[in-house]
Amino acid sequence: MNSLSSISVVIPTRNRLESLNRVLLSISKQTLAPKEIIIVDSSESPISITELAVQNSIQIIHSKPSVCLQRNIGIEKSASDYIFLCDDDIELSENYCEMLVRFLDEHAAETIASGLVLEKDDENWTYCEKKMSGIGLVMAYVFGFSVGFDANAIEQNQGFLTKKITNYYKNKGNRIAKSGWPIIVNFGGTVFQTPIYGLGASIIRSEALRKVGFDEAFFAHGIGDNYDLSISLKTAVNVITEAKAYHHRETTNRLQSEKANRYRIHALHYILVKHDRFRKINLVYFAWSLFGKSLVFLSKGKFKSVYYSFEVILRILSSQPLYKVKN
Repeated sequence: MNSLSSISVVIPTRNRLESLNRVLLSISKQTLAPKEIIIVDSSESPISITELAVQNSIQIIHSKPSVCLQRNIGIEKSASDYIFLCDDDIELSENYCEMLVRFLDEHAAETIASGLVLEKDDENWTYCEKKMSGIGLVMAYVFGFSVGFDANAIEQNQGFLTKKITNYYKNKGNRIAKSGWPIIVNFGGTVFQTPIYGLGASIIRSEALRKVGFDEAFFAHGIGDNYDLSISLKTAVNVITEAKAYHHRETTNRLQSEKANRYRIHALHYILVKHDRFRKINLVYFAWSLFGKSLVFLSKGKFKSVYYSFEVILRILSSQPLYKVKN
């Protein structure tokens, strides 16, 4: 155990003391203890160490609200081989850190490791979308939407067209669509790789992370920041499927879905313009996907979301390079 590399845990938090304490208790039960835990707090009533369920090896730093800024502060203060980026509403299986660190120690060419992140769907914890409807699958294929279903777990009694589309996704594997949206359809094996994954329960080599850091141009809630960091690090995310992270999706300080969608599409527009791996044709595909999303929103009576989609389409058509949306 002592031969494994050291970890600094960095947790940005805001107004979520109860959720934060659940995270800290989860970390305290790990089979591989971290060297230090750095909490970067932007709560309206600053958290004190006496309010925490776990107090050993913890440093609290107070900051203005901005997830990217808070993470960068924690990264700068850390002093370990690896940095564990941990959201404040995560709960971990007991060997989570050990499994991820062991993987990185044994695979020197890899930079990022995450466990399988699960969210609660009714009473069950699941790692991907429910089974997609036939029309949903066709729309995703035609318009290049983001998808996150397990192609290997899809029922075999599909219609001809949906079976062809499912096989297409299965053969193409995990990737970034031409429209810029992430595609994750292969969750198989003990470890799978994907270019984009939620990094709220990931361990990253400190040296690589410090060179890149988080882009503080993103909105205070950090929407789009993990995608941007993955692209900036220029490496795949390795997901160790036996290591489980349970995302409780704490409602405090969480944006309502329409506003979150607005930030998300503006953020993706920014990313497509920012990074050299993308070309103008990707913006064309992105605009096409937003048009398709507008049709979906229109059918559901979500007129604000239709407006938000066309807001970005017009920015693309007018070649405006950066997004400007008030937090």
